[in-house]
Amino acid sequence: MTDEQLEIKFDEVENLDDYRLGENSQDLVLDSRDHHIKVMDHMAPQASRKIRIFTRDLDPYVFDRSEFVEACKSLVLKSRYARVEILAFDSQRIIQRGHRVIELARSLSSRIEIRKPEQQYERHLESFITFDEMGYIYRTYPDRYEGIANYHNPRETREFDKLFEEIWQRSHTDSEMRHLSI
Repeated sequence: MTDEQLEIKFDEVENLDDYRLGENSQDLVLDSRDHHIKVMDHMAPQASRKIRIFTRDLDPYVFDRSEFVEACKSLVLKSRYARVEILAFDSQRIIQRGHRVIELARSLSSRIEIRKPEQQYERHLESFITFDEMGYIYRTYPDRYEGIANYHNPRETREFDKLFEEIWQRSHTDSEMRHLSI
């Protein structure tokens, strides 16, 4: 596979296994939940250092699945330097419905951290995930599954990570997320 085409619709991808984190710089146009799940399930296990998630409510259809939880768990247990960092606005909603990522974060709290952004960042409607500062999955609106994924675009990924870091530094640990269920 070559990266001659700058953009390709996900349905036109012949073999997703040809895509490797840090190698393929072609934008994949995603237009369904299924596309997001397939790319995330393929990209997340390839991460070796860091996964960052910027989300409104940690979409249960995408994140509250054993494949993603196992990828996160495997990442943070591989290396003591590996981390999963999550910025989530709506912790009440996440907690009320239950979530496997929250339970994993509670059991591996030194490696998986969830923070709540300050209210001043509410205007950011987008949702994104970055992997090892190389690849990303991006959605313009949290309630739609149209978006872009790229396995190797360090420049764009740095922009997402820069925004993430700015908000992360001004966010706080959400005590409700850390509360242990009895």
